[in-house]
Amino acid sequence: MNVAKFKVMIRLDKLAKSTNQAPVCLRITKDRQVMYKTLLHIDPKFWDEKEQRVKKQYPNADLVNAQITNKKAEYEKEVLLATLANDSVGISTLRNKINDRTSFDLFEYAEKYLIQLFKEGRHASYKKCKTVIEKLKWYTKKDVLPIKSISLDFIKQYENYLLNTINNNRNTVSTNMKVLSKLLGDIYRNYDLDEINNPFKKMKFKWEQTDRVFLEIEDIKKIEKLKLRLQNPLYDAQEIFLFECYTGIRISDILTLKWKNVTEKEIIVNMRKTGKMLSLSINDKVKEILNKKRSILENNHSQINPEKYVFNIVKVDIENCNAQDALNAISCATAIINKKLKRIAEKASINKNISTHVARRSFATALITLKADVLTVRDLLGHSDVRVTQIYAKVVDAKKQETINLLNNL
Repeated sequence: MNVAKFKVMIRLDKLAKSTNQAPVCLRITKDRQVMYKTLLHIDPKFWDEKEQRVKKQYPNADLVNAQITNKKAEYEKEVLLATLANDSVGISTLRNKINDRTSFDLFEYAEKYLIQLFKEGRHASYKKCKTVIEKLKWYTKKDVLPIKSISLDFIKQYENYLLNTINNNRNTVSTNMKVLSKLLGDIYRNYDLDEINNPFKKMKFKWEQTDRVFLEIEDIKKIEKLKLRLQNPLYDAQEIFLFECYTGIRISDILTLKWKNVTEKEIIVNMRKTGKMLSLSINDKVKEILNKKRSILENNHSQINPEKYVFNIVKVDIENCNAQDALNAISCATAIINKKLKRIAEKASINKNISTHVARRSFATALITLKADVLTVRDLLGHSDVRVTQIYAKVVDAKKQETINLLNNL
């Protein structure tokens, strides 16, 4: 391997006459080719060429020298990881990638990707990716994971660890692997590396068929007929579950639905998961729930505040708090509701493990059972890909086949 060489130097050939300052650069030499990375600009009289540092007379000399040392170490690490990933990497690739600050360390790249997700408000993706990376760090017991060390054997050993040591199910393992595959693939593409060396290219993710629990129309009616008083701890959970059954809106969007998003004829939602706007016509079932909410406010001599939540469950204003606090508040509220839904299922004599997401599934399967067009159901659910919606059609078809098979027992 042809090792890269580093030197901090001042470039007097780039001296600016107007300011009498020259750039102090890190010179990187590899395969007899040279690149420069500017660290700062300085009057040449303050530069110690022999020691490769600013002189003591320079303002805040100790701080500036520490910054130079840290930057030099940072770029040395980048170049080392680059050459470990690909022995033949050239100076032009090093220049591009150092300027882009993409990393050959999977953990460092993942950290930057998480920051990006956080800034974009992609809360669910952020939470999932963070969990995947923390799990991998726990396994490696390291804070650095060069992509050169991620081999097919490494992946298979990690997969075995997830399955047999911490007892993740097959679909959870595949979800973890998909996230890691995406991150590693990004690095290979950003660095223009030969993707034939990407071990995930030799893998196929395995998925197990799982039962997608949903309620049939008769079961939804059972929950609707439960007579729960307003003071009952289960009242809010019942109301939100039915609202989701009759709108298909995700629980995160229901919990953050404000009165300003509700008109006489429609509900307008900016979906938290996708960032897209969704407009839904209000049917009679939904209108009944909303009118009941209005009546309760009127009976308490309260005015409808456009900035208040329709369902007063989340106790923080999501629009005015940071993304992590918002995610925690929604997750906590959802967990409490799901716990209450278990008791509601018992009261309604429904022998299924129901949750808020079961309500969304029930909305989709009910529409398809009633012969609604799949493309229309896709739009109502806010899916970007009709293939996701078609899963519900398959669930309905499977249920039909299961019913027909009962004739075999006659």
